[in-house]
Amino acid sequence: MKQIALFATLALTLWAHGQTPIVRTEIASIALADSVQDLHFWNGKQVALFQANPTGLGEALTYEGPELFELRKHPSEFTQKPPLPAPVASVRLPLKASRVLIACLQSKDQALKLVAYDISKTTIDEGDYRFFNFSHSVLAIQIGSEKFSIAPGKSHLASHSTWRDAVTQLDVAMALRRGKNFSPVYSSQWGHRPGRRNFIFLFDGHHEYQPIKISRVFDIAPKDPPPKNQP
Repeated sequence: MKQIALFATLALTLWAHGQTPIVRTEIASIALADSVQDLHFWNGKQVALFQANPTGLGEALTYEGPELFELRKHPSEFTQKPPLPAPVASVRLPLKASRVLIACLQSKDQALKLVAYDISKTTIDEGDYRFFNFSHSVLAIQIGSEKFSIAPGKSHLASHSTWRDAVTQLDVAMALRRGKNFSPVYSSQWGHRPGRRNFIFLFDGHHEYQPIKISRVFDIAPKDPPPKNQP
């Protein structure tokens, strides 16, 4: 009977993990509009506090929990019997990422939305730049010798071998597509540090003379290998 009970328990555990994959990762956060405060998430064994600020990436938190990452207002909601109230916001995490960036989009007249990006060292290395286009326009971008365009809602990794070694200045220019033509909207020099991984968020501007708003943040690449996640 003990063997039957043990087998049943094991089968139930495997079934549960198959239904709800467990993710082991680090989570960094950033607020792309208003700050996110006083929300909570289930971190595998306990309820933890989640916060995001627009001034930079939050300190990476160790996470081991469900693939479906949920934010709730009250910690007691995680221990209530089903049916649970709807979470404030949720997002599915990439299963094999050693570090995940959760971008929080919230303004006074809209509900909180979460977007999760795999920012493991295998997807963005030291000295690289990943551009995220949250605007409604196609953008043509040049950074150093790298040239590319990004459609709305897409991202692009700009990488060059020399960026991993040199402290330098990079010429940066951006143009916005209007009809069949591109109009210059930005030109500057950015200080470059080889140990940093750079995340560039692009939004619609609020003025005609500044049609694109740019937010720049960075982190230091994680040194540990990607964790082994359960399928």
